Amino acid sequence: MFDGVTRDVGAPPNNPEAASERWSSKYPLLACFVTYKGFDTAASTLDVEQTNALAAALTGRGWTEAKKRNERKAPDGTVDVVQAVFKKRGWTVVMEYRLFSDNRTLSLKAFDDACAEKVQAAEDATSSN
Repeated sequence: MFDGVTRDVGAPPNNPEAASERWSSKYPLLACFVTYKGFDTAASTLDVEQTNALAAALTGRGWTEAKKRNERKAPDGTVDVVQAVFKKRGWTVVMEYRLFSDNRTLSLKAFDDACAEKVQAAEDATSSN
């Protein structure tokens, strides 16, 4: 789901562990998710500008930025967290960029809204019994 858009903005490929992670039946909500997680590498470094490029690429593909982008700055003025939410055809994407010391990560978590609502309703019904 994210390979084309992340490749277009020069983000690293999806981390193999994140790509192959198997969701536990203990957490049925996770079955509604598709994830991407890229890490800073020597071959492909991440920076805040890629979050802007990624947001532009998503909106260019018809996604609507549903929540104003949130940026947090470290005491030295460096942007260390960027978060944004996008919506399209019953799906929600949460984008997050984080700077930890000199390591940077970029993640995208998409979920099917109807699936999440169905799972949540089933969990609510179970917990009320």
